[in-house]
Amino acid sequence: MRSFVIEGRLQVRDGERTAAVGLDWQHDVERDAWLFTGPLGQGLARIEADGRGARMTLADGRRSEAASAAELGEALLGVEAPFARLPRWVTARPGESAEVREVDALGRLRRVVDQGWTIEYTEYADEGADALPRKIDIHRGDTRLRLIVDAWNP
Repeated sequence: MRSFVIEGRLQVRDGERTAAVGLDWQHDVERDAWLFTGPLGQGLARIEADGRGARMTLADGRRSEAASAAELGEALLGVEAPFARLPRWVTARPGESAEVREVDALGRLRRVVDQGWTIEYTEYADEGADALPRKIDIHRGDTRLRLIVDAWNP
């Protein structure tokens, strides 16, 4: 899947720190754009990343730049998040180096380990064998991310 748009919710935890945000994510081969929103739908931050690096604009207009979206995401959310791997993980198509640990009766991924991260697919959008994930839990050590996809626009 070379491009997609996701609307959903993201919860992150790292030890005692927790954050929950709304998420609109536009992905294609050349760039990613994430809009993070608060509980009432107000914009918190927008992160855009491409081959030149990553840029973040906060709701108050402050801007920052970094080499990767992961650096900016960590500054925003307070936890490390594997932004570079997320496009493959959210579409249940992990890379060749990933180790598939469990699949369901339809052959869909249930649990995968990729570079120290465990990705658990706890719910799919429908009952089809080619369904896209709806709930994904990602964790390594104390860091946990839960993505709930409310809408896929592949």
